[in-house]
Amino acid sequence: MLLESQADLELVGSAATGVEAVELASTTRPDVVLMDIRMPVLDGLSATERLLTAPVPPGGAAPRVLVVTTFRRDEAVARAIRAGASGFVTKDAQPEFLLAAIRTVHAGQAVIAPAATFDLLARFSQPVREARPDLIQVLSPREKEIFLLAAKGLSNAEIAADAFVEETTVKTHVGSILAKLGLRSRVQVVAFAWENGLVG
Repeated sequence: MLLESQADLELVGSAATGVEAVELASTTRPDVVLMDIRMPVLDGLSATERLLTAPVPPGGAAPRVLVVTTFRRDEAVARAIRAGASGFVTKDAQPEFLLAAIRTVHAGQAVIAPAATFDLLARFSQPVREARPDLIQVLSPREKEIFLLAAKGLSNAEIAADAFVEETTVKTHVGSILAKLGLRSRVQVVAFAWENGLVG
């Protein structure tokens, strides 16, 4: 009812299980998926991983996943972010916040601060024992510098101050970094760096 009351949003389907969610998304091709972590048959985390790694048709794109959870700081949220979710909302979120979160994720932004992502990953997971700097060799020296600052959860303004560049320059570099590494958001930069032992 909430979604259908909005002129700019369309509900294309709902699923009762994780398996149904994956199947439904493959046929309806939604822009955004609201994924409950606790779902029968296939949990929301596994469903998120399947959604974001499934082949997409030419010219298409994987949906952006917004995880719905009970708690703000738990291991499941950290796993969802590592799997590629664009953020999370709690089940007690106000309707206005939920709608704003959907629109934000649809616009390509994350609904969790990169700094909060770093805290979640540091609390609930261990980075790899051996760092993999080879994974960012495709980046220019300046992009590597920006990448490592972004991976620590710094905002564009903080990165600009640290690297002595304009904030617009940071935005340009971040866009290039995402494209070169095949990442979708600043949140994924943090997760990618953490998972590959590039920050800690």
